Amino acid sequence: MMMRVSNRRLPLMLLGLLTAGLLSSCGGSDFSGDPKIPDGYKTYSADGISFAYPGDWQVAKRTDQEGAPVVEITPPDKSKTPYGLISVLVSPKAGDRFESLVDQSRIVVRDVNNGKIDSDESVDIPGAKKALRSTATVPADQGSDPVEVKSDNLDLVRDNDDVVNLTVAAPQRDGQDFDPAAVVDSFRLKD
Repeated sequence: MMMRVSNRRLPLMLLGLLTAGLLSSCGGSDFSGDPKIPDGYKTYSADGISFAYPGDWQVAKRTDQEGAPVVEITPPDKSKTPYGLISVLVSPKAGDRFESLVDQSRIVVRDVNNGKIDSDESVDIPGAKKALRSTATVPADQGSDPVEVKSDNLDLVRDNDDVVNLTVAAPQRDGQDFDPAAVVDSFRLKD
């Protein structure tokens, strides 16, 4: 189930039961050079971006009502909710709204999902005018198998003024083998 908010970007961050934060080392990330791709992961590469994702996950790409690319990558087993999610939205020429978009997404985590922003830091990403990496935690209060969900997020403005949002959400279940930090750390902008 998707929740619509006036901002096109927020539904991907919300996706009902999947929104939240993943703790990772925000300040130490290096988004230059060749990324490290974990064993068993594949590389998503389109729309001027690339990143690693678990090899058995399903990629669904569409365009939103304004023609912007939207990508959702999910695990093959979705029987327990919340389940993991990787979502990407590229908003063409939205750089002048970047601060507002980021503020709105943080408000949704806190006020709509009763979550907590764990970290929110600037990061350097080659090809980006500005980039922020945030992590958040949403409590276990929804779904068929409620568990706390952590997310790791990148929000950036490309040199061409496009805004890119990458959100990686991971339910905190025992035996989890999904490495969300590997996804975010592997993110690269391409020419």
